[in-house]
Amino acid sequence: MCSNLRKALVLKHLSVRYASICEPKYIPVSGFTEYDIQTTSLGNKMIVSSAENVGMISRVGIAFRAGPRNETPDNLGVTHILRIAAGTSTKSSTQFAITRNIQEAGATLTCSVDREIVSYILEGTRTGVQKCLKYLRRVATEQLFHHWELSDNMPRVKLELATRPPQLRAVDLLHKAAYRSRGLGNSLYIPKHHLGKISSAKLESYVSANFVANRAAVVGLGVDHSSLVVFAESLGLQCGCEKNIASPYYGGEIRSDKGGDYAYIAIAAEGSKLSNPKEALAFAILQRAYGTGTYIKYTNENKSPFAKLLGSCPEANLVTALNVCYSDTGLFGALITSTSTKAGFFLESVLSILRSGDVSDCDFERGKIQLKNSVRFALENGLNGLEEITNQSLLIGCVTTPCQTICAIDTITKEDVLAAAKKVACSKLSIASVGTLHCLPFLDEMNC
Repeated sequence: MCSNLRKALVLKHLSVRYASICEPKYIPVSGFTEYDIQTTSLGNKMIVSSAENVGMISRVGIAFRAGPRNETPDNLGVTHILRIAAGTSTKSSTQFAITRNIQEAGATLTCSVDREIVSYILEGTRTGVQKCLKYLRRVATEQLFHHWELSDNMPRVKLELATRPPQLRAVDLLHKAAYRSRGLGNSLYIPKHHLGKISSAKLESYVSANFVANRAAVVGLGVDHSSLVVFAESLGLQCGCEKNIASPYYGGEIRSDKGGDYAYIAIAAEGSKLSNPKEALAFAILQRAYGTGTYIKYTNENKSPFAKLLGSCPEANLVTALNVCYSDTGLFGALITSTSTKAGFFLESVLSILRSGDVSDCDFERGKIQLKNSVRFALENGLNGLEEITNQSLLIGCVTTPCQTICAIDTITKEDVLAAAKKVACSKLSIASVGTLHCLPFLDEMNC
């Protein structure tokens, strides 16, 4: 009886608190996936975007356009060390104080890096996030990079390098083959020959050049927008010079013979850029049309072209369509895992599909439905929603709501998807392979 009474009081409190926000009485634990997004541009050109999803967990992030594509030959791997160093001592707090106070509030603070963005994300209850915002600010904007703390984290860096899965290595090398050793071709991981060469001075120089207001965004999910604007203004970031390093697509081939029984292959052509939303959605539908694995749990039921190849070649363990979009370019292709003796046969089979430039009516309809469902399912996790708001704020400049995204998918026609498929069919290829490659033909030996 006591527990039922407590439950009733909690539900009553929630319904009163959020009555002006949402009409439904039932509130999902993770919050609603349909919400309006507010965006404010500050005087220093920093972007503040947030949404209220009425979830039990709040999330606040500080993000910068400072990913590995901004690295130079002198500081390759600096973003990897930057990620590892997140949470170490700052100008106002020691590493111990940061860890203790965040854990005491029941919150978590993480740093993530992709090829364009470095993000610091705080997650916790609403009261917990409010208590820990000062630590988020210090970790993201007041780094010190003590050399002894960097040395203490070196074993973790070496462990990450040693435990990278071969599929990740293949995708990493694919970017290098497509964009060469600059811009988007830079790895997410520090090169082994640079271990121990990223000093505190190099980290401070990189941060001062890239962690600036006009390259920053403060984003939130499950927070009050006006409070988030006040927090963003308190960061005190200065404007820096606007630099956009172009990363043109070239195409090429990289092979890394590592031995073993399997071959891991990533093959791609030039895809779509985020600044062209219609084309980006067409490529996303094409990805599902070609196949991204089964959508029915515990089954192998899949009618996509790539899945049919798996049935005809049992030696192949995995084939999935690969679609990566960046602000000014993209990659579209496939990721393949097969036994080394069948790698060549399977690669040519996948290549014939990519070079066909065709999509059936059935595959198109299935791809569109799967994409819409993928968007909805992904947004059930608030972290995915925050990541989407971050990417749109920093890389596109405008943020669309989940409902607007679903409506935009509905407007994509089969002709749009066919145009994307033909772009792949006509584009120069890039290929990266890892494993035992003696049965894998070189790119210029294939009929492509």
